[in-house]
Amino acid sequence: MSIAVVYDWPVATPGQTTPPATNQVPPTNTPSSGRFNAVTAALTGDGVTTTVTVTHNFQITAVELTQGWPEVRFEPQVSGAPSNWVIQKTTNNVTVGLSAAVATSVGVFELVRIFRPQSATK
Repeated sequence: MSIAVVYDWPVATPGQTTPPATNQVPPTNTPSSGRFNAVTAALTGDGVTTTVTVTHNFQITAVELTQGWPEVRFEPQVSGAPSNWVIQKTTNNVTVGLSAAVATSVGVFELVRIFRPQSATK
């Protein structure tokens, strides 16, 4: 088994297991030329696994990676203080490590919000 990743934003229908496409426009009133700058995904535990990869499809450049992008934020959904950290950031993915205590939580236990640097061209 593994930790399930369910994407809530910017997908048109929250709860999809497929990450947003690189060129996807957020399902809002933004101009059609605008691309998404954030991804929100819910993690559902399996009671065992302690790592998970979340796909953001931002196409982060090598320079942006060295500058610490993308930004990753965690929002716990269960009581207690889950321990989580970023293991690796790549062009299109973030690998997250989770403490054993968090991994034993079955059900949605964490929201992960990933942001990319914003500029006039992104």
